Amino acid sequence: MVKKTLRRILGCALLSYGSAALAFTLINLPEQLAPSTEITNSFTLHTEVQPIAGTIRAQIFGLRRPASSQTAAGANDSSWGVNGGNTQSLWISSTIDSLENTFSRTAFTGATQNVLVGYDFTRSDKYVVGISAGYEASNFNTKFNSGSEKTGGYNLNPYFAWLISNAWSLDLIAGYGWFNTDQSRTIGSVTPPATIAVDSQFSSTRSFASTNLTNISGRGSWKLTSSLGYQYSKRDQDAYTENGGFAVAESKQTSKQWSLLEEIAYGRGNSETFFGARYEDITNYEKIELTAGLGQQPANDPTSVLLTAGWRYFGKGLTASFVFSGRVAQEQVKEHGFSMVLRVDL
Repeated sequence: MVKKTLRRILGCALLSYGSAALAFTLINLPEQLAPSTEITNSFTLHTEVQPIAGTIRAQIFGLRRPASSQTAAGANDSSWGVNGGNTQSLWISSTIDSLENTFSRTAFTGATQNVLVGYDFTRSDKYVVGISAGYEASNFNTKFNSGSEKTGGYNLNPYFAWLISNAWSLDLIAGYGWFNTDQSRTIGSVTPPATIAVDSQFSSTRSFASTNLTNISGRGSWKLTSSLGYQYSKRDQDAYTENGGFAVAESKQTSKQWSLLEEIAYGRGNSETFFGARYEDITNYEKIELTAGLGQQPANDPTSVLLTAGWRYFGKGLTASFVFSGRVAQEQVKEHGFSMVLRVDL
């Protein structure tokens, strides 16, 4: 009965894909004169949240041993954790994600780095409650305005997971962050001929909530993970004034994203290798329209696929994972990443 109900939930959620219209961000200035975040914000909100939510989600998924190491029959383990019972764990992760926009009028390159430290405890083999804190830094070279954008700050992320049945689980992840940004752009001066650097600084906050309904099935040494997820992200940016006197009003940005993950893993002994594909659809993608000047417009593609490949190790009191990722099927945007997680049972 539970399995049928959850399948119906999956089906209803999939029907809502594409039901919302795209939002618009009109850039009235020539892109060379626009402050860096006026353009980069439309591309970076979900890509900044994804490494945090993805790392915590991987922690939750990784609490299940590979099928070959669970029982002699290779059946699914119906509990969280590699030791069973009530356990407490500490974990640390490091993630780096590179991002590139290849469209000339909005082109930029850069990377975001995250370091997270987390603690969670498992109760009755059914519930996981945890929290993580981290430092995040990003550095972008904004080619469209011959400038740069550097951001640093801290985040706090509680999470919860419930093992509903032998195969089904539900997780909830939330996060809140505080950030400071330094940005610059270069403009030309006719009299006398010269280039002028225009700088600015401002603060912002970011919050998100993510939930995933997951089914894990195993056969022999193979494990198949299917997951339907939803993520809501929001960024509030303070007003600021550039040193050239140009005032920028405060702004708010949201991102609503559905995702569908399929992952297959092969386990031998206390380790497993895996490959995954995660389809993502931002239903309220903030579309950029450059109104000043002539020329092509950005692709504004709200859908993409995040491919992952990696290795997990399940030792006595120690779990480790190493994951490579790459985003495909999105025009004008390239993304690659690497993450590493070490987990110790207390």
